[in-house]
Amino acid sequence: VQVSRIKERVEEKEGIPPVQQRLIFGGKQMADDKTAAEYNLEGGATLHLVLALRGGL
Repeated sequence: VQVSRIKERVEEKEGIPPVQQRLIFGGKQMADDKTAAEYNLEGGATLHLVLALRGGL
């Protein structure tokens, strides 16, 4: 499964648009065009979700 699809699933469950999501695995940001297999993700792996909020003062 592609990382972009994982982000779509997060949006379906949490309402966070993929453009605002940064998924981190093993201390590295995951690229949308890569697959879970390319990151050696296994069942039960922990991904960290960081929100990339745009804007400023």
